[in-house]
Amino acid sequence: MRQPIIRCAAVCVTAFASTVILSGGAAAGPAACQSRVNNTHAKLLECVTVEGVREHQAAFQAIADANGGTRAAGTPGYDASVDYVVARMTAAGYDVTLGEFPFVFTPPAVLQQLTPIAAT
Repeated sequence: MRQPIIRCAAVCVTAFASTVILSGGAAAGPAACQSRVNNTHAKLLECVTVEGVREHQAAFQAIADANGGTRAAGTPGYDASVDYVVARMTAAGYDVTLGEFPFVFTPPAVLQQLTPIAAT
């Protein structure tokens, strides 16, 4: 079995975590969010908007659409998701460090129906 090395941007590759951490984009809340340190939960929540959440969800969906419908670990969609998060975090002024770890990727099984008619 192939053992790819997975790049990990902390735990930020999930859509929810990315949306919260990356909320400093153009669709963020009040203008103050762009220039202040959002170092508390309350401050961060003031800056998360539905528009910002949808922006990141759309970006992650576009990544999945361009990569066979998946962003699962071990796939090109995952790598593209990491690249998206790194680019957004870097643009927001964060120093991003990626850690590598071994990961055994097992692709999903392809099921076959044998009766009453053959189908994949």
